[in-house]
This record gives sequence, structure tokens and C-alpha cells, in this order.
Amino acid sequence: MKWLGGLAFAFYAAHGVHYFRVHQLDCMLWACHLSCLAIGIGLVARWASAVAAGVLWLSIGLPFWIYYLCAGGEFLPTSILTHVGGLVVGGLGIRKLGWPRHSWWKAALALVPLHLLCRIVTTPKENVNLAFRIWPGWEKYFPSHFVYLVGVLVLCAAVFLSVETGVRKGLS
Repeated sequence: MKWLGGLAFAFYAAHGVHYFRVHQLDCMLWACHLSCLAIGIGLVARWASAVAAGVLWLSIGLPFWIYYLCAGGEFLPTSILTHVGGLVVGGLGIRKLGWPRHSWWKAALALVPLHLLCRIVTTPKENVNLAFRIWPGWEKYFPSHFVYLVGVLVLCAAVFLSVETGVRKGLS
């Protein structure tokens, strides 16, 4: 388990080297990148809840990353490590550790302090974890940033519950 955890840490670090070089370390706080840290910590400490949270964050992060790329966003090869590699390592960890009940709401709730942290320590330019504004193009659907954030949190919780239900059925 420790070598898998080390692999998750290595994925995060490799991606971090790119952002360090381009002076955009804010971007390392995106939930999909931090999921590798959660997975790594969970694997090294044999803490299934942390692994599950990382997998759940990636269940949202991976599709949004693909959407971002399809919409013309910048492709970074090291993003494959955090998005795909993290999910693979997390899945292997879950097979070994099992999936703890009620991980879905804990992973959703953990997004709130992460959002607040991003609001405090990151720049509005990067809009990490949507801390400052609605994702471009979605402004017409939401009357305010707060309503948007509540909608995103509800969406995340619903996806997380669905993923947890599916994974738990698949493991049993």
C-alpha cells in the first residue's frame, strides 16, 4: 500500500513541478489535483476514507477536466498523472481497503473548507475550485456566485452518492 501511496504523491509532485516552473502554484489546489494527496495519505496511513474522498473528487474532476480540454483548454501531460493516474491508484487502493460507508457526504463537505482556503490563498485570475466566479459561459443560468456554488455542491454530493452506491455494489 505504501508504494501505491508514494505513486500518488509522485503524480502530484510531477504536476507541481510544471506549475512551479510557470509560477502558477495556485493551480495545485484544484480538488482533482489534491485528490492525489488524499489518496496518497490514505494509502500510506491505510485510511480508506481519505482514499474514497480522493476517488470521489476525481469522479467530478476527471469529467470536468475532459470538458475543459474539449472546450480548448490547455493540455498538460502531467495532468494525466493526477486525473487518470490518481483514479487508477485510488481504485487499486479501494480494492485493498474497501469503501467506507457515508464517504460521499464527507467528501462533499470537505469541499467547503477547500473552497474557503482557495478564496483566501489563491488569485481570482486562476479561479481555483470556482472560488471567485461562475465558470465562464454558465453565468446566465445562475443569479449569483453563491447560488452557483450551492448548485455545484449539490451536484457533487449527488454524483458522490451515486459513485459510492455503485462502488459498494461492485465490491460486494
